[in-house]
Amino acid sequence: MSAPDSASFRRLIAWCFGPCIPAWAVLAGLVVFADLDRTAAAAGGVIVFAMMAVLVFSRLADFDRLIRYAEESLLNPDAPLPELSGSATARRLLTAIAALRKLWTERREAAAGLARSGQDVLDALPDPLILIDRRRRIISANTAAGELFDMDRTAQRLAGRDLASVIRDPKVLEAADLALQQRRKGTTQFTLPSPVEHTFGALVAPLPAINADGTAAIVALYDQTERLKTDRMRADFVANASHELRTPLAAVLGFIETLQGPAKDDAEAREQFLDIMLKQANRMTRLIDDLLSLSRIELREHTRPTEPVDVEAVIRSTVELFERQAEERRTTVTITIAPDVPAVAGDVGELGQVFHNLLGNAIKYGGDDGKVEITVTLSNYRPPAMQGRGPCLRIDIKDSGEGIPREHLPRLTERFYRIDTARSRQLGGTGLGLAIVKHIVNRHRGAMTIDSEIGKGSVFTVFLPPASPGAAAMRAAS
Repeated sequence: MSAPDSASFRRLIAWCFGPCIPAWAVLAGLVVFADLDRTAAAAGGVIVFAMMAVLVFSRLADFDRLIRYAEESLLNPDAPLPELSGSATARRLLTAIAALRKLWTERREAAAGLARSGQDVLDALPDPLILIDRRRRIISANTAAGELFDMDRTAQRLAGRDLASVIRDPKVLEAADLALQQRRKGTTQFTLPSPVEHTFGALVAPLPAINADGTAAIVALYDQTERLKTDRMRADFVANASHELRTPLAAVLGFIETLQGPAKDDAEAREQFLDIMLKQANRMTRLIDDLLSLSRIELREHTRPTEPVDVEAVIRSTVELFERQAEERRTTVTITIAPDVPAVAGDVGELGQVFHNLLGNAIKYGGDDGKVEITVTLSNYRPPAMQGRGPCLRIDIKDSGEGIPREHLPRLTERFYRIDTARSRQLGGTGLGLAIVKHIVNRHRGAMTIDSEIGKGSVFTVFLPPASPGAAAMRAAS
């Protein structure tokens, strides 16, 4: 007999003896005080024990099985139901216990499902989220938090750690202590220096009531890097635009004052000054035109153009516009277009502006006796910044100029960013051409990459998604 069975058997024997004690005491009293025959008293005691044993083993044994079933259910919710001998009361009790176990199981599964769904909701949030207890230890976190702190790309490694071991910023820890001790909400800002510097805002808010798992406060992080970068770019843009306009305007005003004064009657100086004033006025005109163009493109950047455009025709017409300039600089422009290149979904005017700016730069900065190669192919590669899947149109514009140092490449599309300011102004550049190209390409849901090597020239590559077959067919039919 196994150990549990032996214990149950001993318990049943004890149940048999226990109820017999009052009857045995009465028989003993009758023997002592009423001269009851001891043999009869012993026989009566045996009969009482036998009847009680029958009752216990036929009825109370079912209750013992119910007790064991209840004890096993605490450890194993799927414990099998016991077999009862036939006690109606025991069966009623078993039915009630089974119903209670079913209800408990359903509620347990519902609680587990709610916990899983709650974690799924947290993991779906794009911003990092951390839950901490009263001791400032992390209870749980979402996937974004695990990825942010690079904990094997999972939030489970964060659980159990002190918040100070994850975010080593005194302002965040002070806000967390304030929320935990004084139950007050706090906000602050901190910077993570690696792997790439990011600035985050942190909101630490206490929960109205401490949860069963000990969660006492929530730490929500939101990336402010792009917003701060945009604010800086906006401020730099205003400052740069003011500076770019002030310089030619000051020159024009200076020449006007000179012509009104000392050079009033000097015909040679007047012709020279008027020529310079015309160049400065044209420079201001180009700058204002580019600013207006950039503003219009930004306003429509969220709306993707859908008209099919023949890229080959746009490129060839753009090259024709630069024939005279290319001849003056003795620059050779070659065009190589793969067969069966599909149309792209775009805006003819804006794509023309893209190729006009890129080809103009290639001729201007390619040097005299240079060579510009334009290649159009259908590529299966899409840059990471480009949405969608499948092949796309790839347009490479390569020059044979001096090349661009690699440290400048990431900033070339910033407004008014120039590698050589004096040379750029001398060649008539406004510092906005590549910024316009970037925004037009973004509006077309494409991408642009820049590669350059000192002494070997630069390659500006534009990737554009092809037009849908239905749009291309409608274009061909019309």
